[in-house]
Parts: sequence; structure tokens; C-alpha cells
Amino acid sequence: MINGSIAIRYATALFEEAKAQFIDQQIYEHLGMLYTSMMAEPDLQMALINPRVSIEKKYSLLLLASGLDPDATTLYTRFLRLLLENHRESQLRIIIFVYREMYRELHGIDHVVFETAVPVDDNTVEHLIEHIKAHRHREVECERKVNPRLIGGFRLRIGDRHYDYSYRHQLEKIRKELCPTP
Repeated sequence: MINGSIAIRYATALFEEAKAQFIDQQIYEHLGMLYTSMMAEPDLQMALINPRVSIEKKYSLLLLASGLDPDATTLYTRFLRLLLENHRESQLRIIIFVYREMYRELHGIDHVVFETAVPVDDNTVEHLIEHIKAHRHREVECERKVNPRLIGGFRLRIGDRHYDYSYRHQLEKIRKELCPTP
């Protein structure tokens, strides 16, 4: 069995139980915070896959990264313990991704990634979100990214659709037109 299917099984089990307990949104938020922490702190991912770091230390790190009290006992904390006891911590990012996709699908939420060369003000982002909502008739969850390599303009990803209006992309198109490769 490939690792991805193990992660899917864990995510599905967590999602189904969270729905049954009416806490799927709470789990979604904890996993979102954990994912954000993992992206911001690559050392967290390294600690999770390090065999020299104890299960208890990993558990404490996961609780901290999820924004939870060390004494919390919930479906989420039981899930984290199960994951660690079965040595599946290397699957955590996939589990988070799958759970969050299932949640978004159930609740009609589009995950949008808005990537710009420089930070953009909140009004611009709100305008973009309202525009997307009006056209797609779904809720929108917007993730902002700053990527100076774009030079200017923006990239937008809505689900599996990609729109590239960056200056970098436009310059690349011009270069290809001027210097076609044989």
C-alpha cells in the first residue's frame, strides 16, 4: 500500500468522526494552524521525522503548533497520539491536505491562493474575494503569498485553475515570441 493511501485513510477516519461529533470545523481550524506552523517553521517537520525525538516531545510540539493547551483531551489530541504511536508523523502534511479538501468540499468553500510581488492591502483582497464569490457562488478562503520573483502583477489559483497575470509570465511570453526555440 502506498503512503498516500494510508494518509487518506487517516484523514477520512478523522473527518468522518469529526462530522459525527459536529466538530469538523474545530478540527479544520486546528489542522489549519498546524499547517501554517509547519510551513513557517521547517524545523518542526524535521523534528517530527527525527527518530531521536520522543513521541511525547513530538506530541507537545504538535499541540503547541496547533494552538492547543497541553492538557487538552479531544478527538484531535487523541488523533495526534494515534498518529505518533503508529509512526505516521511523516504523513501529517498529506493528512492535513486531504482533511481540509474534504471539509471544503462538504461546506462549499473554494480555496484561493493570491500571489503577488508585494504585499497587497486588505481592501484589494476583499474586492477579489467578493468578485470570486459572485461568479462561483461559493464561500472563499483566501491564502495570500508574496513572491518578489513575479516582479509585478499577480497569480491566482482557484482549486485546480491557475491564472498568471504576473509581469514575469508576460516577459516570458514575449521572450518566447522573440526567440522561439527550434
